[in-house]
Amino acid sequence: MPDLAVPETSTNQTALDAVLAKTGAKDRTHIQRHLTAADAEPDPAHAALWRKLAELLASLAPLPVQAVGHTAVMFFVPDGKYRMQGFALEDQSDGRIALYLPDILADAIKKKILKKSDEPEEYGVVGSLRSTLHVESLDAQNTPEPATHVKNMLGWNRKSLRITLPIIGSDRARMQAVEALCLLAAKPWAARLAAAAVPAVPPPKAPKSAGPKKRSA
Repeated sequence: MPDLAVPETSTNQTALDAVLAKTGAKDRTHIQRHLTAADAEPDPAHAALWRKLAELLASLAPLPVQAVGHTAVMFFVPDGKYRMQGFALEDQSDGRIALYLPDILADAIKKKILKKSDEPEEYGVVGSLRSTLHVESLDAQNTPEPATHVKNMLGWNRKSLRITLPIIGSDRARMQAVEALCLLAAKPWAARLAAAAVPAVPPPKAPKSAGPKKRSA
């Protein structure tokens, strides 16, 4: 699996910076206050993990984000004239961060990103001897009153996954698996976003007609 990397713009502006620049002042303030509090902690791991995850999600869902208080952020993608929620990031400052994404668990196992284990909701990271991910499947039946930041991702036959990452111990293999899962979840809209980002090339102009040839006398 590739390294966890978020593309930057030509001005060295990160994907998260670009998304926040388009986000409303109120939502942006909530996010900045949350990060300020995380940066003030003695251990930098909390803020570092949050930024790494937010950079990844912003690169895959580039529309302005929506904050739910100081604890959650919703990430969106275009959906015709409207927008669709693609991801959510929840941080209760309790030593772990939850990532919500569309339910691609079956595909993740099929593509050998994750593998089942003996523990319920614990999945091994393929290629690693010890790394695991805690993955919960959410739907309208087992989550009848979903939180605001995940409500849009459930119902109408939609399902979601909640991946809970510990702030301490999120190793390289685990983070690579998270990136692979997010890329897999974004696959349905990735081609559409890429096409929209490429400027349309005008068709070549037809050569001017020389007009009918004159017959020689």
